Amino acid sequence: QRLLPVCVPTPRAPTGTTSPQVNMAGLENLKGLGASLPKGGGGKKADPKEGDSDGDDVDFAKGVDQKDVMSALGALSGDPRMIKSLQGKLDGLVGRGSGFVEALHYKVRARVAELGVFQEAHDDLREQFLAERRALEEKFTKLYAPLYVKRAAIVKGQTDVEAEKPVGEDKGPDDDEEAPAGVPEFWLCALRNHEQLAQYIEEKDEPALAFLKDITVEVLDKDDEEEEKDDDDDEPKGFKLAFHFEQPNPFFTNPVLEKSYHMVDDEDPILEFSKGSEIDWLPGKNLCVKVMRRKANAKGGKKSNKPATKTERTESFFNFFSPPEIPDEDAELEEEEMEQLQDAMEMDYEIGSIIRDKIVPDAVSWFTGDANANSDDEYDSDEDDDEDDEDESVEDEDEDEGGDETTPAAVGADGEKPPECKQQ
Repeated sequence: QRLLPVCVPTPRAPTGTTSPQVNMAGLENLKGLGASLPKGGGGKKADPKEGDSDGDDVDFAKGVDQKDVMSALGALSGDPRMIKSLQGKLDGLVGRGSGFVEALHYKVRARVAELGVFQEAHDDLREQFLAERRALEEKFTKLYAPLYVKRAAIVKGQTDVEAEKPVGEDKGPDDDEEAPAGVPEFWLCALRNHEQLAQYIEEKDEPALAFLKDITVEVLDKDDEEEEKDDDDDEPKGFKLAFHFEQPNPFFTNPVLEKSYHMVDDEDPILEFSKGSEIDWLPGKNLCVKVMRRKANAKGGKKSNKPATKTERTESFFNFFSPPEIPDEDAELEEEEMEQLQDAMEMDYEIGSIIRDKIVPDAVSWFTGDANANSDDEYDSDEDDDEDDEDESVEDEDEDEGGDETTPAAVGADGEKPPECKQQ
């Protein structure tokens, strides 16, 4: 379909007065309309043939004057009803088909329509799958919860277990001393033993993370039992991490630091935004900044009005609770700034996902280091598969060359394979 030009009479000013200034407020989005029309004046085309496009007709273009178009748009600025009507017409064009399917052979259109029936049935099953998956996740989340509570009680020292004191060679160097409460530095060790998370834990962070007593995960989603609401009233989708710290501690006063990830939907891991708790640092204990002291002036020098100290952001695990800020929609960012923001958001989400999916469910294995051993085994298995493929490739090359001997690179001096270099 095509839009026909709307004839809007230009209001005439009374004799002896000047024309009012046109108010273009609210018409910024229409500025390109006049520019897209061809310039020219005079003449008009009558009785266009069916199927002709006036926009591509030279004679029609000559009959459109750009000044008249802009004048008409200016007149619209004083008539909100006309603007609303025009906007409704434009909105009605959004989402309309391109005419591709309609141009197909009628039998092909019938087949496409039948395929659409199958697609609808598939979509219904997909919705059923997602609903049942959510229900299954909720079911097992409730089953996991008591185990996490018992784990936390032992880590915090609220619950103890019976243990027989070892003797002889099994006796440890500290077994004769009084046992500490709970499992000291449990979560610090679990986080630090993950290779990727360890990159974000600075040495100065470790004394503060030693007071971390538990990490819990909460799903952010609309309760299925709630009454149906409008889309705007839906609960945010995503998850929230809660870091529970012993209080008091010498670093901050927050008993719980939270980090929430708000997702676009349940199916695709598309991060909309994330937010974290504001940390109430005790004086001089902020691990996320460093204090820079200004050097004193030389003796007899002029006194400066600059402050004696200034603070700068510094690397710390606790920057995790200050996620990247999403700029306003009106903000204009350079391409490089957009890429940096996207990379920061992706990294922020990846860290949260590791804590949610790996650390919390398997915290004991990360504390003992067994989780790393399992990861190394999987890596070694993949390496072995790759080496087997390489060996087969080498053998194939030898056969093509007509040789029966194994390549020297694959065999050591004594006829055995050289030892593998295991990555640490």
